[in-house]
Amino acid sequence: MRVVLLWSGSSGKSAPLLDALEAELRLAKATTISLFPAEMESTAPLPRADVAVLKDKTPAGLEWGRRLHEAGIPTVTPYPVTSLCRDKLRTNQVLAQAGLPVPECRLVTGPEDLISMLVDGSVILKPRRGSQGRGIRIIRDSTDVPASWGTEEMFAQRYYEPETLDRKIYRIGNDVFCVERVWPPVTPEEKQGRLIELDAATRELAMECGRLLGTEVYGVDVIEHEGRPWIVDLSSFPGFKGVPDAGARIARVVLRVAAETRHSAASQELVSGNEALCAVP
Repeated sequence: MRVVLLWSGSSGKSAPLLDALEAELRLAKATTISLFPAEMESTAPLPRADVAVLKDKTPAGLEWGRRLHEAGIPTVTPYPVTSLCRDKLRTNQVLAQAGLPVPECRLVTGPEDLISMLVDGSVILKPRRGSQGRGIRIIRDSTDVPASWGTEEMFAQRYYEPETLDRKIYRIGNDVFCVERVWPPVTPEEKQGRLIELDAATRELAMECGRLLGTEVYGVDVIEHEGRPWIVDLSSFPGFKGVPDAGARIARVVLRVAAETRHSAASQELVSGNEALCAVP
C-alpha cells in the first residue's frame, strides 16, 4: 500500500503525531510518501497512492487535498470535510441546520455588529479561519469591543459560561475519547489535559457530527452550560493530545481506507474485464 502524508509546515520540523503515524504505517509494510505543500509547487505531479493523510490545512495543503480528491485518491480526513472545517462559521451553520446544539453564530464586519449582539448577552469573537485558539476573545460588554480587527474575517458566537473545564472529544474510527483541559492551555501539562469518562449522550452527540459530515477522524469541542452540552468548535484533523496511541489508531483507519480503495479498484477492473469479454462476438 502507498500512503501520502501531507505535512503542515516545513520539512525537518518535529510533528509527534505524524511521526508516530508514519512509524505505524511502516510497521504494517506500507510505503509512505511525505509531501510538504509549503515547499512545493501546487502543480507538481501527483504521486501514485492508495490513500492520503490530509493533516496540512493551509491553503497550499488544501489545494493538494483537492487535487488528490479529484484524482480519486481518498483522504483522511476526507477533503470536502477538511475544506468545510476551515470555515468555522460555515461549519457551525451546517451543524446548527442539522439540529445539533450550537450557539448562535453571525458574521461580523465591524464593532457595530458585536454591539447589537451584546443586547442578548456575551459573545466570543473568533477568526473565521482560525485554529489553535488564535485570535479568540470574549466580549462581555461594549468596553471589550475592539475598534477594528484588520482585514481578517471574523464571526461572533453566543458565549455560554462553561460549568466545567473544556472538553475536547476526539474520534478515531469507532474509538471516542474525551480530554478535559483548561482554556487557554499554557503549560505542556495543561495542553495534554486528562482523560475522563464521557457520558453516553455527549458521546452520541460527537458521533452524530461525524455521521453528518461523513468522517471518522475529527475533534469536537464541547462545553456544558446549565446542564446541557454545546458544540463550540469542530476540527477535521486535530492534534489528538492526550489520546493514547493516537498515531497507531489513525494508522488503522488509514490502512483500512487504503485496503477498501484497492478492493474497489480490483472489483471495477473485474467488472470492466467481464464486460469486455461479453462484448466479444
